[in-house]
Amino acid sequence: MMTVLNDLKELLEMDSDEDIFDSQLLQHANSGINYLKNNAIPITKIDLDTEPWDAVKDDYQTVLSWLNLFVLQRFDRSLMNGPAATKQWIESDMEDSLYQLKIKYDRGQS
Repeated sequence: MMTVLNDLKELLEMDSDEDIFDSQLLQHANSGINYLKNNAIPITKIDLDTEPWDAVKDDYQTVLSWLNLFVLQRFDRSLMNGPAATKQWIESDMEDSLYQLKIKYDRGQS
């Protein structure tokens, strides 16, 4: 079954059958989802079985990419303590993705 959590695990290069970190991943993902919701992106919090959101079907990969980087920053803290270029790239990519999403959804175009 395709779920947001499994898609996120795939991007994080985690085994989708491994569930030891699921609660942490869900906590970080839902924190990021709240951030996106506050920026007019029409998605809802996820749990273990949440399927991809219909409201952002055409932009699911962009939302998932942003969410991946948000979770990665919190889940793998070594990235944020590593080279400044890595941190800048992550933040820049997240900003670009959020900008693309806000252009579409903050204006009510879905």
